[in-house]
Amino acid sequence: MRHRILIVEDDEIFLRPLQRTLEVAGYEVLVAPSGEDAVDLLKNDDVDLVLTDKRLPGIDGVEVVRQLTLDPARLAVVVMTAYGTIGSAVEAMRLGAEDYLVKPFEAAEVLMVLRRAIEFQELKAANRATIRRNQERFTLKNIVARTAVMQEVFDLVGSVAGLDTTVLIYGETGVGKELLARSIHFSGARKDRPFVAVNCAAIPEELFESELFGFRKGAFTGASETRRGLFQMANGGTLLLDEIGEMPLALQSKLLRAIEEKRVTPIGSDRVVEIDLRFIATTNKDLQPELERGTFRRDLFYRLSVLPIRVPALRERIEDIPLLAQHFLAASARRSKKAVRAITPDAMHALRRYAWPGNVRELENVIERAVIVAKSDTITDVERFLTGDSERPRVDLSLSFREAKGRLVEEFERAYFTGLLEAHGGKLAGVARHADMDSKNLWEKLTKYGLRRQGHAEEASGESSAG
Repeated sequence: MRHRILIVEDDEIFLRPLQRTLEVAGYEVLVAPSGEDAVDLLKNDDVDLVLTDKRLPGIDGVEVVRQLTLDPARLAVVVMTAYGTIGSAVEAMRLGAEDYLVKPFEAAEVLMVLRRAIEFQELKAANRATIRRNQERFTLKNIVARTAVMQEVFDLVGSVAGLDTTVLIYGETGVGKELLARSIHFSGARKDRPFVAVNCAAIPEELFESELFGFRKGAFTGASETRRGLFQMANGGTLLLDEIGEMPLALQSKLLRAIEEKRVTPIGSDRVVEIDLRFIATTNKDLQPELERGTFRRDLFYRLSVLPIRVPALRERIEDIPLLAQHFLAASARRSKKAVRAITPDAMHALRRYAWPGNVRELENVIERAVIVAKSDTITDVERFLTGDSERPRVDLSLSFREAKGRLVEEFERAYFTGLLEAHGGKLAGVARHADMDSKNLWEKLTKYGLRRQGHAEEASGESSAG
């Protein structure tokens, strides 16, 4: 796609070679001799970037920037200036210009600056689109539930979403704690700002400070560049401290200090960085016993649990299961491009009487598998995808951990690829697209599980019948 650039310049001698340079580089170029003409032209014409001289008849380039950047989503602006007016160019950047060029400049320089400005504007546009999608997706109205216990959760979330109150969300694995945290963020005043999730259990103790607070180049061995920490990345928005109960005790005091002081000092730096954050924490553990044992700090617990919200397990809201199952069915059918629309009463009864140790996440996975292997528009059997024992999956306890894990992985992969072959009529291209795998890796998997002959035969049969 050719990008359109508007040059605002009244000096014909300077304008013509500049216009030619941009056209040769592949840009579509429009020209306006004054700031007023540029503003009028842009009322009816769309461009990707405005390249404006600072000194113009009538309103100057700084005023052009001010008027054109009232809507920051619209376009990028670059200001051209002479040596004596760099201060004005800096003022233009403060108002929203992406960059400035000092006259005279080389063709390579202007092309680099324009390319960078357009790319940055496109990145900002993509980021705004992502934020809009998240604001639409992560709202309470999109959380599938109608039971009274979940309505109580929604009432709590609704009361705190617009505030900066620190929230502790707790519940079993798979109940949707992070989804609820995102809904709080994208329903509140910080919804246009970053949402950053950090898995506290996944950060090694020796990397904790550098990951959260950042570091300066040369601060330690391997610090080859200055890097912002997660606190700084989330600045102005929300930081989700996921699985806070897994954080080692030695790290909790450092986290508490950063939360209370709202400032961090990157490793190797003597400059304190102020942070403006909302904190949300989640845990699948009951922290009260941890407090009694001294493995979780009381002061950190009380700092995080200003408003505790418990998300009930799926077995505590059985009436939500049919609603959730239909929701996941529609989503899975859409992804699989299959016309699966219903679940039989017997299959739904099996879903309702199951204990769901993996909660909503497990239900979603079960429905996904059932859709993949379904041979009609109705799911008739789900029990083969349930563990049978709600406390633990069926495993051979005589095996070592490595052997048992490997066997479970193999059983899943064999069932997965068998189901995909059935779903796509043996068409390997369709299976590869669905699994998001290249043909070589897919072929190796089919060979490993003895499925190559089936897939090859059915694909060959499909090709001959199509011919």
